[in-house]
Amino acid sequence: MNRLVTIPEDAGIHIKTAGTKGDKYVYKYTKYFRNADGKSRNKAKIIGKCSATQGKMTPNNNYFEFYKLDPLLAEISYWDFGYSYLVLKVCREMGLMDCLSTTFGERAMDIVVMAAYIIREGNAMDGIDDWLQRNFFEKFDRLLTSQSVSKIFAAITATQTNAFFVNWVKAALKSGSVCYDVTSISSYAQEMISVERGYNRDGDNLAQYNLGIFCDEINKTPLYYNRYNGSLTDKTNLSYVLANAKAVGIKRVKMILDGGFWSAECFANLHSLCEAFTVGMPAHLKDSERILSAHIGKVEKYENELSNQQIYCVPIEAEIHGVQGKVLLFYDPLNHFHLCGELSNYIAKLKAELTKLKRYPQKQLERYTPYFSLTKTDTGFDFAVDANKIEDLRKSKGYFLLFSTDVDSPPERILEHYRAKDSAEKLFAQIKVDMAGNRSRTHNEQTTDGKTFVTFIACVIRSHLLYCLKQYIVDKSTSLKKILNQLSNISIISSQGIYRFAKALTKGQKEILAAFKLTDDIPIFDSWGGRNLKSAIKLREK
Repeated sequence: MNRLVTIPEDAGIHIKTAGTKGDKYVYKYTKYFRNADGKSRNKAKIIGKCSATQGKMTPNNNYFEFYKLDPLLAEISYWDFGYSYLVLKVCREMGLMDCLSTTFGERAMDIVVMAAYIIREGNAMDGIDDWLQRNFFEKFDRLLTSQSVSKIFAAITATQTNAFFVNWVKAALKSGSVCYDVTSISSYAQEMISVERGYNRDGDNLAQYNLGIFCDEINKTPLYYNRYNGSLTDKTNLSYVLANAKAVGIKRVKMILDGGFWSAECFANLHSLCEAFTVGMPAHLKDSERILSAHIGKVEKYENELSNQQIYCVPIEAEIHGVQGKVLLFYDPLNHFHLCGELSNYIAKLKAELTKLKRYPQKQLERYTPYFSLTKTDTGFDFAVDANKIEDLRKSKGYFLLFSTDVDSPPERILEHYRAKDSAEKLFAQIKVDMAGNRSRTHNEQTTDGKTFVTFIACVIRSHLLYCLKQYIVDKSTSLKKILNQLSNISIISSQGIYRFAKALTKGQKEILAAFKLTDDIPIFDSWGGRNLKSAIKLREK
């Protein structure tokens, strides 16, 4: 384990930075003298390397010789404890640990620990052994490595994940409304059947597989995912995804989807398998243009105002692709104002470009003709803003349409559900950005399936942390990363058979823990079926 001591404060102690990584080392002067020119000089020996823990270092033999200490008596072990403690606490309270344990037995703790690592360190698993040396997890005494992690990924079977999802959906689905969205994960693998060329949402020039995720609309909890071939479109695969989701318990729910699922086939599948569904209605559709043309300028009336939202809505009974429902035409005046401002700024930018051009922009006409009239001349061209075109564009700003079969919910509730749809999109941001999972580096189907499952568990834990901390993040103008850094600074020490916290909890740490209804200090000695923290630490030291 980590052997740390306090950096001495006696005369001659100083710190130097060395190496390409900028590591810091502690030195002690051993001799002072003057050279032949009479200038002061000194000699020093390194006595240790600075630790990430403030004021601590890892000592070497010189340290024990200088201070005449027995190396066996100087051993101190430090662990980061706050983050790992909270992860295990929320896993138990959510019922996630029970669902994992029921399916995976003792392997459940491996999955949680790997997920906790992904949240903090990203999707590359090669540093997990060093990370585990710094983090203490109760009831966990194994040291995982990148090799053992790959074996665990490969050992996770489809039968196990399916059994887990059946239990997890029962435990986690609260609202009855479910959001669904799809993303693509780029991959370097060349032998995997599911990795194929298709529409890559990140613009990567790589083959990919697709990942569709369901999450609870209210608390944003991920419920289930479906991984499928990269060449399949979202519309084509929707019926299979819905059938798989139904098999694990996601059935007769209210589905919320974006306009990418607008097709007769999708509508038929959604209508037969869902209690109700709401889909974003693309503005370029003829039906959309007809409805806008008939109602534009007539929506902003008091009778159409949604309660406490300053948004207006007109519901229109409609049958689309053979499905009876209603088109909800919304108008947001504030959004209209902002979008018109953006349009004016964009036209000013194009006008400046045209002013600098000396030749008729034959290859760029599509860029300018929606806003300008251009005329060729003997010396070049003339242009003028087409006010009528601009006014037509301004009229439609701030309007948007939804189609819904949810006849029991008022427009404000449907809009609230649809706006919450971005919870699935934020999950993809977690996977791709926050946990560096935009590109897969696994090279066979079994390992990729297992790693995708563990990454999903990481999303479940991280989403719950965000949900509990959302008000704290707003109030403090901070980020989840900074919050978890504060929690990791809650450390425990073992020294000569004594186990204690390294220091008291700070005010900020207590405020963070209060978001999880932890108002007292973290108990350092918990009862774990006859084991306590002292015995657990001893297991880690073997």
